[in-house]
Amino acid sequence: MTAAASAAQQHNSPAWLRLGKPLLGMLLFAHLFWLYVALLQTAPGEPLHYYFDAPVWLTMQGLLALVLTRLLHRRLPKRQSRSAQYLQTLLLGMLLFVGLMTLLQQGLEQLQGYPFSAMLLLKNMLMYALLQLLVAGFVLLLEALAEQRRQAEVLLMAQKTAAEQQLQLLQQQLDPHFLFNNLNVLSALIHKNPDDAEDFLAKFTAIYRYQLQLQATPLVTLAQELAFAQDYLALLNQRFANSYQLDIKQEGLCPEQFLLLPGALQLALENVVKHNEASPAAPMRVQIHRDALQLVISNPIRPKLYAAQSTGVGLKNLAQRAQVLLKRDISVSNTQGMFCLSLPLADAQQPSNQQISNK
Repeated sequence: MTAAASAAQQHNSPAWLRLGKPLLGMLLFAHLFWLYVALLQTAPGEPLHYYFDAPVWLTMQGLLALVLTRLLHRRLPKRQSRSAQYLQTLLLGMLLFVGLMTLLQQGLEQLQGYPFSAMLLLKNMLMYALLQLLVAGFVLLLEALAEQRRQAEVLLMAQKTAAEQQLQLLQQQLDPHFLFNNLNVLSALIHKNPDDAEDFLAKFTAIYRYQLQLQATPLVTLAQELAFAQDYLALLNQRFANSYQLDIKQEGLCPEQFLLLPGALQLALENVVKHNEASPAAPMRVQIHRDALQLVISNPIRPKLYAAQSTGVGLKNLAQRAQVLLKRDISVSNTQGMFCLSLPLADAQQPSNQQISNK
């Protein structure tokens, strides 16, 4: 339950229930306090002089101080500085409480015929001020902690909303060339080989449907991504005459156990096609294997003579999604003639990850 919901529930609860706990706590404190005072004032060997009505009066005074503090805190004009707001409540509450209690005490003493004593009056006023200071300080401390929790929850919700909005924007950055290139291939196949065109259309439809579903799915299983990658490679080979091979090392892969950013393998394969030479005589072999909590995609580097200039948007998009969802980075390396892209994986057995994937 959030702090705001808890505060609303507490405000709607009956008055006797809201005052019950403070009353019991203050009554217990008053009895312990007067017992301590009685022990200090009783000499060794003498009977303990403990007046049971004293804690009751102290409890009533404490409740008055509590109600007065809460009333002032809610009704006084709000200030920009919390410290100034609390100080204003504390000082005004102390002034009102000491004034009310002093008037009440003097009135009772006059009715009972007690002589006026300035020293006793000053002593009682100091005691009232101390009591108000203790009660108001405790009440305002609780208010400050509750306000801090509320602000933390508001900040957390704002960060969550911003992260979700950022994720939606990132997932909506689908490459329009994917659609146009494959429609061109389909158009050519319709004239050359209608059977291949029908098979191509089925794969293309499944892939595009999967892409549309990605916009509402933060994480998918590794098994789903691998199946998608194989279908996508089939489309690439239709366009590029079987120039690409996919080598998936099944040993220790556990595709149903791990979650991955959706569309990550498509982007990896697109990156391979965009920057490397491949042909039926010298096909490009793309390897995929798991290394702990990373999925590693590697391929030999065969730079194209006339490759299009890379903008890096795809990998940047992938890196941002990895940070938003998994709080981890992707890794890119280029060593010994091999290009390696390492993607973070999440364990599907962990409850938090399951909640993300089923969102």
